[in-house]
Amino acid sequence: MFRKIRSNRDPGITVSAELYQEFRPYLTLIRRKTVRFLRAHPRLVFTLMVALIIFSLLFSFGLFSSDNKLDAKANNLHSQRGSGKNPQSIDDGLSKISSTGAKLRKTVEIKKQVDSVLERAELNNMDTLFLEAKLEELKRLR
Repeated sequence: MFRKIRSNRDPGITVSAELYQEFRPYLTLIRRKTVRFLRAHPRLVFTLMVALIIFSLLFSFGLFSSDNKLDAKANNLHSQRGSGKNPQSIDDGLSKISSTGAKLRKTVEIKKQVDSVLERAELNNMDTLFLEAKLEELKRLR
């Protein structure tokens, strides 16, 4: 499993180098056209960059905020005035936690049973059937 693998390939040849070699004509064409466009229209590119930076700043600091923030504020005010949290959602969360705990307990119990069977020196057909049944039970628990 941990044997060293010997190879006759050149260590200088990598996947990225081979990909670059394969797509070199396309990449040089794209580079030439980009440089030509940037040299022909520097003012347009600069203006576009500044506009994008300004838009990014405005968007990140919330000037163009979405309605989600307004809805969140409204829900927050409603929950402060009302009875607090929704009891149904708390019950759902607690039931999920308890069911997960029950599944975990059942999984630990099955593991102990399987370990006790596997510690035997010889296994018979009944042990095999028992192990298959426990494996199916574990699949159902997931």
